[in-house]
Amino acid sequence: MQIQTTAQIIINGKIEDVFDSSIESQNLPKFFTGYKSIPAIIHAKTTDGLPLHQGSMRIVKNSDSSEIEEIIINLQRPTIQEYELMRGFQPPFSWLVSSASGKWLYSNVNSETQIIWQFEFKMKNYLAYLFFNVAIKKMFQQAQMICLENLKAFVEQ
Repeated sequence: MQIQTTAQIIINGKIEDVFDSSIESQNLPKFFTGYKSIPAIIHAKTTDGLPLHQGSMRIVKNSDSSEIEEIIINLQRPTIQEYELMRGFQPPFSWLVSSASGKWLYSNVNSETQIIWQFEFKMKNYLAYLFFNVAIKKMFQQAQMICLENLKAFVEQ
C-alpha cells in the first residue's frame, strides 16, 4: 500500500540556479525545517564527500535523532532529482513505513521555475496505511510546502 503526497511552487529564478540550490546538501537544513511531528533536517552530506550525483549515497540527520540513508536514483540537471530513503527511520515512522522515495521535477514556466515535488511512502500494512493517511499525511505535505517556500525565499533574496 502506498501513500503519495505532492507539493508545488513557482520560483522567480533560473531553473539551473533553483536546481543547484535545492540539491546542495548544506542547504537542506535551511529548507526542510519540518512541521509539527515531522522532523527537521539538521545536517546532510554525501558519503563520498563529492557533490550530489546519480548513485550518490546521502546521510540526512534529522531533529528526531534519525539518520536516514538515501540513494540518488536519478539526477539530471536541471530537470529532475529522484531519491529513495533506504533505512534509518525512527518510531513512529519505522512502525508504519517500509520505504519512501521522492522526486522533484523542475520546469521553465514563463521565465520562472516550477517545482513539483512528489513523495511516496510504502506502508507496512493496512492499519499503518489508515493511521498515516489520517494522522501524518497532511503534516508531511505541509512540511513539503514549507520546504519549497523556504527554497523560494532563498533563491529570490
